[in-house]
Amino acid sequence: MSGPNASPPYGQVLRLDELLQVARVHDDDVDHVLFLATHQSCEIYFAVVLRHLEAVRAALDARDGALAVRRAAPLPVLVATLVHQFDGLATLPPEAFHAVRDALGDASGFQSAQYREIEYLCGLRDSRFLNTAGFTDADRKRLRARLDERSVQEAYRDFAADQAERESVERVRGALLDFDEAFAVWRARHAVLAERFLGGGTGTAGSDGAAYLWRAARRRLVPDVWPGGADGPDAAGEAGEA
Repeated sequence: MSGPNASPPYGQVLRLDELLQVARVHDDDVDHVLFLATHQSCEIYFAVVLRHLEAVRAALDARDGALAVRRAAPLPVLVATLVHQFDGLATLPPEAFHAVRDALGDASGFQSAQYREIEYLCGLRDSRFLNTAGFTDADRKRLRARLDERSVQEAYRDFAADQAERESVERVRGALLDFDEAFAVWRARHAVLAERFLGGGTGTAGSDGAAYLWRAARRRLVPDVWPGGADGPDAAGEAGEA
């Protein structure tokens, strides 16, 4: 039934006409479709991760540990979905991967501003990334705003210091640890994928490819939730590629 008060149909709720018009699903080369649409999907998930991290921070600042855990709970599941997207790209034959990569030129996941936003929002703040070639003025403005705002790590640190109920602190710590661990797995899967196609060769944006990505896998977004905290090994890591 339809009428003046009827709910909009599925396609309108999701704005599918607009979404599919801009989605990279129309290229003649199906391998390009897989590669490009996967990266677009990844950016959508990054946006969802950012929203949840903002909600976690707000809950911690409100000293609501239960809500912080609830908002953090989907994060490792979202990141696991991103891991499986690399599994899809691994099905490309080597010649197809290299053809797509050559067609991209200097474009690289290194230029994902939202990925840097996730790092900055969590508390891993390397300002050198502001100079990344390919970032727009709007990208840099968003990243500077993330550098100026309160991080999830700062919010967790204050929550842990003020919270008398240690069990609540441990639940929050565990939820953030699950997320950070999932992100480490995602980085490692990226390194395996690069190694699969590039071996020890040069990566995008002139990086040293899989070797860099393996080092990046040791970076921690929220070092305070790990044993050893901010003083632990490779808590901050080095500048490099997404």
